Amino acid sequence: MISLTIDGTEVTVAEGSNLVEAARKIGVEIPTYCYHPGLSVVGQCRICFVEVEGLPRLVTACSTPAREDMVVRTASERVREARAAVMEFLLENHPLDCPVCDQAGECGLQDYSVEHGLDTTHMVDTRRTYPGYERRLIGPHVVQNQNRCIHCTRCIRFTTEIAETADLTMKSRGNHSYIDTFDGQPFDNPWSACAADVCPVGALTVKEFRFRARVWHLEETPSLCPGCSVGCNIYLGHLDGVVHRFVPRASHEINGWWMCDHGRFLAEGLNRREVDRPLLRSGGGERPLSWAEALSWLAEELRNARRPLVVASANHSNETLFALRRRLAEGARIEVIVPRHRGAGHKVKNGRGEWVASVDAHPNTTGARILGLPVVDAATLESYLRDGDGPLLVLDADAHPWLGGEAAAAAVAGRTVAVAARVRTPLSDAAALVLPAASWAQSEGSFTSSTGLVQLARRAVAAGTHAREPWELVERLGLALGLAPQREISPRLLFAEMAAETPAFSGMTWGRLAAGAALPVHGEVPDVD
Repeated sequence: MISLTIDGTEVTVAEGSNLVEAARKIGVEIPTYCYHPGLSVVGQCRICFVEVEGLPRLVTACSTPAREDMVVRTASERVREARAAVMEFLLENHPLDCPVCDQAGECGLQDYSVEHGLDTTHMVDTRRTYPGYERRLIGPHVVQNQNRCIHCTRCIRFTTEIAETADLTMKSRGNHSYIDTFDGQPFDNPWSACAADVCPVGALTVKEFRFRARVWHLEETPSLCPGCSVGCNIYLGHLDGVVHRFVPRASHEINGWWMCDHGRFLAEGLNRREVDRPLLRSGGGERPLSWAEALSWLAEELRNARRPLVVASANHSNETLFALRRRLAEGARIEVIVPRHRGAGHKVKNGRGEWVASVDAHPNTTGARILGLPVVDAATLESYLRDGDGPLLVLDADAHPWLGGEAAAAAVAGRTVAVAARVRTPLSDAAALVLPAASWAQSEGSFTSSTGLVQLARRAVAAGTHAREPWELVERLGLALGLAPQREISPRLLFAEMAAETPAFSGMTWGRLAAGAALPVHGEVPDVD
């Protein structure tokens, strides 16, 4: 560790830290454009100029390592003048289109032009433009507005250093240089939207989010990506109960500053809702029920059955799976299985630049195994449904892709089936009882990644009048079966009880998870292969 002084305040940082990170540690923000903590340092935008005592010239904070006893000034008159000059150069050709730019509200150029720029301009020439490179879809997800580009090269370095695909490059020379795909092919790597994340201006934006909402209106809830077993940290952006986007949330151990396009674009599907209240079908007709009536009917079917089966989900939280084990598997002696789907396989780089790969398409298969619930493959799932004759409760219509097809509906013909779902499927259409399930954005709970880290996904939007979270459904069903006392229940309480009973979660607290901690499970992570 080394100590230095920044703006009169002493700070101690790790050796090798640059001045941007050292200043950030004491709450001093040094403006940056080309610098990104997850990318190599190029020192080319020059907005991060600072003054170092003993040096004749200003230095770029991003490329200057902190040294013992260094004295740094980030707001001297020399620094302010230099930054104002840099801002004038950066704005020389930049269009004044903030009102129609999707980056407005989270744009570094906007913020720093107010804080560090001039209130006038010396620009008298016609602005440089790039005809044909405005509002150009360069891949399936990314739109280019080259007129806004400040040539920071963050996007190029991302594709080279993080994605390792080298899709983007700088073409032409000097004042005519511009960003383009290297070979003229579409920009289509599995992490392409991250190039828009690292763009500090509006030169690259995400097609799916363009013109949907102003970012200053969005609420950003810290959550997890539900797309696979890695457990990428995200912010879930929502407005008036509508989910608009997922963006990566920095996590050094898991996903660095990145996330894959597969997980990112699951956000749109969370707004679908076709099952909006409990529904019972009998005698060729159907009628809506209250939740109390639905659970009473379901409890009666399960209580009087010889071989009932519950199909749980590796998309469920630790708290839901714990409640399932305690109330249904152990309390009611009902067989509970958790289907597992390997999926296409996804990976992302953590903060150390190491690839972290998924082992399946679910966020909590590891949690299911730790809690002792049997995890089954597609063939075993199908045999359970085809060979059984007792009532069947499917707690998540998306627990496995096979459940969404006609084959699953045919397999349960003749059985009493209850399904919790958000959207209609052949299986839900064939079910006697359909229960409205909360979406990922409407749920809260902890999840265990395939790397053995327990993290919290926060509830972003209310579940509405009729939809219920799965842990609540299980607990209320246990109450209807006479297996649970009447009491106030919550994910926090279930987590505390789980941590007290399950050695792998021993000592963990909800408060630490809520503060953003990723807590390692105790003992070896169960094999999920």
